[in-house]
Amino acid sequence: MELKPIEEGIPSDLNMQLMSNEKVYYFSFITSKGGCGGSGKKENYWICLTNKRVLYKTKIMEGKVYVEKDGILPFEKISFLEVTESQEPSGCGNKKGYQLRISTSGGALVIPILTKEKGYEIRRVYSELNKD
Repeated sequence: MELKPIEEGIPSDLNMQLMSNEKVYYFSFITSKGGCGGSGKKENYWICLTNKRVLYKTKIMEGKVYVEKDGILPFEKISFLEVTESQEPSGCGNKKGYQLRISTSGGALVIPILTKEKGYEIRRVYSELNKD
């Protein structure tokens, strides 16, 4: 499948981070909702794959608190991507969740994703972009 650059619909905070010779080939919002019983604030987070890097803005649990992370991973630092299933805190209990785990030379980055299929889609696009 031939990948085509995405020209529209990219948030301004992402556009500001792109290099002049960089093209976006994958972009997806990752929505997070917090609070007990669904009474939380809804916030948008995202993941992006360009021809050179993975850029992301997400919220992850570190210990017992949620931490917002905004970062960049060059392809040459990525060892592999995997999709995992987990139990995540949701409101007052737990629910099944999915994660995209990106293994790097410095450890692993865990990005919550909405579905297992979304993880497979991201992994496929990464493989296509990184095959050269």
